[in-house]
Amino acid sequence: MQTSDMATPAGPITDAAWWEGTPSALTPSYPAAERHSCHVAVRDGTRLAADVWLPSGLGTSDRIPALISMTPYVRGLQFRLPLFEKLAARAGLEDRWSQPWPTRFARLGFAYVHVELRGAGASFGRKRAVFIDDTVSDGADVLDWITAQPWSNGRVGATGISALGLTSMWLALAKHPALGAIAPRFTTFDIYHAVHPGGLVPKRFLEDIGQNLRAMDSNQIHNMAPNLALRVAMWMLVKGIRGVDDDGDGSLLAAAVRDHADNEAFDRDLAAVRFRDEVMPYSAVEATIDVQSPSTHIEAIRASGVPVYAFGGWLDGAFNREMIHLYLNAETPGSRLTLGPWGHGGGYYSSPLATGKRPTQFDQAEELARFFDLHLRGVDRGVSDEPPVHYFTMGEERWKAAPSWPPPGGDTKRLWLGAAGQLVDTCPAADHVDDYRVDPQAGTGVWSRLGKHLTGGMGPARYPDRRRADERLLTYTSAPLTTATEVTGHPLVTLTVDTDAPDAALIVYLEDVNPDSTVHHVTEGSIRLTHRQVDSSPPYHQLGVWRTGNRTDLLPVTPGEPMEITLDLLPTSWLFGSGHCVRLAIAGADKDNLAPVPEQGPPPLLRFHSGPSFRAFVDLPVMTGH
Repeated sequence: MQTSDMATPAGPITDAAWWEGTPSALTPSYPAAERHSCHVAVRDGTRLAADVWLPSGLGTSDRIPALISMTPYVRGLQFRLPLFEKLAARAGLEDRWSQPWPTRFARLGFAYVHVELRGAGASFGRKRAVFIDDTVSDGADVLDWITAQPWSNGRVGATGISALGLTSMWLALAKHPALGAIAPRFTTFDIYHAVHPGGLVPKRFLEDIGQNLRAMDSNQIHNMAPNLALRVAMWMLVKGIRGVDDDGDGSLLAAAVRDHADNEAFDRDLAAVRFRDEVMPYSAVEATIDVQSPSTHIEAIRASGVPVYAFGGWLDGAFNREMIHLYLNAETPGSRLTLGPWGHGGGYYSSPLATGKRPTQFDQAEELARFFDLHLRGVDRGVSDEPPVHYFTMGEERWKAAPSWPPPGGDTKRLWLGAAGQLVDTCPAADHVDDYRVDPQAGTGVWSRLGKHLTGGMGPARYPDRRRADERLLTYTSAPLTTATEVTGHPLVTLTVDTDAPDAALIVYLEDVNPDSTVHHVTEGSIRLTHRQVDSSPPYHQLGVWRTGNRTDLLPVTPGEPMEITLDLLPTSWLFGSGHCVRLAIAGADKDNLAPVPEQGPPPLLRFHSGPSFRAFVDLPVMTGH
């Protein structure tokens, strides 16, 4: 346990990097950046559209490393009026479309190459649902093209957010000698594990991403908007996808978009598949989701020797766990892990203590430039002297460093479910049962960690005061803590439950009840009861409870028969202040984001058993001596 009674810092809170204001910070080497675009032909003749940013004033003898990101979306927009483009640039819209921030990297002395995958944007070809093979092959050809440029020093790093982070990991499979480091950010390591948490389906996210992909592939960008009014507004502002420089009449773009009519949609497979071993129904080839998961290819990634910078946010869907597992399994020298107080993309400070829509003060581009400087041109800006793991403790609002994950110096604090909605320090003396009829209207809001922000990172992950939301849930709350307690790691919850339904969902929230009765969301975990089977032989090093998600491992639910279930909550780092209470809140639905279980019929009755005859408790990973 922590010994400090402070729940929050005394001064202004910030998520600025740990090195902010120190000599390790970078000064831009160039005053500006220049962008040009072109098609790059790959080995089968397919032309891929690419934007290339170079530092302004680059000398003819200068040789610089390059960064690459490869997107299944689009790399940029064409606006109807120059004024609209200027306003979009001022608002950072172009940077969001071409994540990450190419102009920043160019000013820091990197070339930046942003490529649309075949079947995307202004690139020709057809996008397949199983597009890993095309990405690896095409990526190797683009790396050849980059290293042949007169400005190239022969070294390339790959990075990107979400799907772009996924393609950066795939690029390591090409075994290209120029690839010197990768920095996958806010993305997945095990696709099934990330997109089907506990066997549940994040319906809102998958529907939103599918709508966006169809709009982009057909160059109907306005159809990305969620309602008619916004679609009209977007149509008035945006002409469509930005073509390449030598496509003056738009004929090349039109021809490329015609190629996209036959695209397969991986998101439809993600939404349709319920099990890890289920064949994807919309793919032309017989394959499961696993064929594209980096976890499936981790030995090849490890064998590449490429340093991996896994970078994520505590409130980014289930991707924080994914970044941890990527880091733990890469094992390549120079690899790093950073987890901050962010939702998807890291554009906003998403700790509950940072109220409002507050942009991050963490300079991601500069942090990545420090990493790539070391591995692409041998310039060490203090990175080698730092511990490889950095994490941000919310509630305390402070960065910390560690030599490993989980950080050393931890212990386990167990709290038992007791009668009258209590969490208690010792197992209750008498057995007790709490009945809870699932409230189908319970939810976390459309901007929570599994909500709309996952489709673009255009706002923070938001969890307003949970007091009203908890009225729809079954809650267990501890007595006020006598000292501040830091929970850092992977909480585990063990429950004994029976139900009157053939299947049901359990969603468990860990919460912080403040002395003024406001309630902050800390983290959560979920499980579909028929997916409760635990497997003791995970295919990769993972923390928490491993369940295969295979149809062959389903366990039927016998109505009225108690089941013991252990589920891992998503990892976190949170400081409960002195006088605060720990709460477990249990739901069976999240109407805003998850498909209901069961999909039809009356809401299930869940009966939770506690006491000496049953196992019912939460194990909190607490830090000691800090």
